[in-house]
Amino acid sequence: MRTRLLPTMTIQSIIFDLDGTLTTVPSPWRHIHERLGVWEDTASSFLNQWLAGEIPYEEFCRRDFELWAGHDVREIEGLLDEIEINSHVPEIVQRLREEKIPSFIISSGFSYIAHKIRDEHQWEPLEIYANDLADGPEVRIRVSADFDSPISKRRLADKIFESTGVDPDRTLVVSDSERDLEMLSQCGHQLLVEAERDLSKVHEFIGRGRP
Repeated sequence: MRTRLLPTMTIQSIIFDLDGTLTTVPSPWRHIHERLGVWEDTASSFLNQWLAGEIPYEEFCRRDFELWAGHDVREIEGLLDEIEINSHVPEIVQRLREEKIPSFIISSGFSYIAHKIRDEHQWEPLEIYANDLADGPEVRIRVSADFDSPISKRRLADKIFESTGVDPDRTLVVSDSERDLEMLSQCGHQLLVEAERDLSKVHEFIGRGRP
């Protein structure tokens, strides 16, 4: 497990990835494709094109959700309801509420899942930055996985720091993706979630530096 910690600092805020971090499924997009039977023959090739730099993220997403044509947005939400939440989420959220630590979810997945977690566990204070499902079904892209996008995770985090006054050196970023940790390298604390149990390490980060 990769961690980076400035030991004399107190955690002031936490930025969470969503998919594969707070949930057990790394990609809700792929989950939908697989359940609709379009992953192997079509959607996987779109992913490979994006990874190869042949298409931008927004085009990649457009091609993906066009495969969902003919399906109601509520059907898509029903498929997302199948995704399980990391078993450590309830105790982590309870700790964050007790400590009153501001938290942020920044995800190129779906706000539907993030809001579901927030509502079920009464997670406050929490701000959510994720992509929205709309009738069509379509996806309104609020967070991009492209490094240079104006709505990349890094740019959104910088806006959070500017608007809230939170110190990036006192912010913990939690993700199952090395790419995320690289993109959010301005954060002074990092936790890589490689297995479900790794999320519980958030407790240790909160505990360090606190009286």
